[in-house]
Amino acid sequence: MGKKMRNIACTVCFAAFIIALGAACFLREPVQILVSERRKATQMPEFSVEAVMDKSLFDDFEKYLTDQFPLRDGFRSINAAIRMKLFRQTDNGGVYLAEGHISEFQSTLNENSVKATADKLNSIYEKYISGKNAKVYCSVVPDKNYYLAEKNGYPSLDYDKMLEIFTSEIKNMEYIDIFDCLTIDDYYKTDSHWKQEEISAVVDRLSEKMGFKTRPFSDYKNQKLSDFEGVYAPRLALGSTKDEIIALSSPVTDSAKVFNLETNKTTQGVYDMSKLDGYDKYEVFLSGAAAFLTVENPLAQEKRELVIFRDSFGSSLVPLMLEGYSKITVVDIRYISPQILGEYVDFTDCDVLFIYNTLILNQSNILK
Repeated sequence: MGKKMRNIACTVCFAAFIIALGAACFLREPVQILVSERRKATQMPEFSVEAVMDKSLFDDFEKYLTDQFPLRDGFRSINAAIRMKLFRQTDNGGVYLAEGHISEFQSTLNENSVKATADKLNSIYEKYISGKNAKVYCSVVPDKNYYLAEKNGYPSLDYDKMLEIFTSEIKNMEYIDIFDCLTIDDYYKTDSHWKQEEISAVVDRLSEKMGFKTRPFSDYKNQKLSDFEGVYAPRLALGSTKDEIIALSSPVTDSAKVFNLETNKTTQGVYDMSKLDGYDKYEVFLSGAAAFLTVENPLAQEKRELVIFRDSFGSSLVPLMLEGYSKITVVDIRYISPQILGEYVDFTDCDVLFIYNTLILNQSNILK
């Protein structure tokens, strides 16, 4: 075969390949969820004269083709491998890989945000808790970069400065330091969160300072629920790092009654197995993001209540604190305004714990 014929054959094969991929976008059933990216896939836009005139139809159609591309995951992985392995880029999509862990760059300390977070917690105390004979505590969960970034040559927040500002601004609360209770291996490799089965030292520290009873971790049933790719995995797109969702269960976690204000439903058990079919399997812990929950322990030996203001890290922490309480009220002020808390919570004679991760402190606008 001559050079000209080889060129023609290559051109025809390439054209056929492109046409086949394009046809696949339209002939196959549209993908509803991009599992590897943990988001909904763009669907075919509806035609309208207005959409044509303002050009949004063409923009939406381009997004549709991109999301529905048959080999999307494969090409994303190839692109990431070329960037990081061939061209030696330090990150892909704003995340980096070090010591087998994927994490997101966080390097700029927003001092005003840290102060604003403290102000919001102080405001809740003054409005609802003052004079209620409540014992009030606060704690900060370090993000992965605290253990990973600086020693591997990546930009890092000034965590000492952050804690100095936060602890000097909070009022009427006992600060509980848990930074020394964790290591990088206590976090998922592909996600921002800690592993429930690895936070025994955190639970012990909180128990010691707050005076509630705990169950030894060796007494929990350790159950693997699913393989897991966390929020950072699709952004890195290399697909070489894996995790497992493991949950700790006991008679208390199994018999607990969980009421969700948003759904107005009560369920038994602190783990929502239906979430394992979704694209964020971490939501198996207390059903994930929820504005307001109450978790009751029918096996409690004494009446003792806790109100915990938390972010997503609290979803896997609360089940392990339930041993020491008859009822835990779980509040997430990312989704519910503090202005209406008085309608749902009585803080009288309760323990109160504010616990947020460092990324929340650095972005206080997330909190209402």
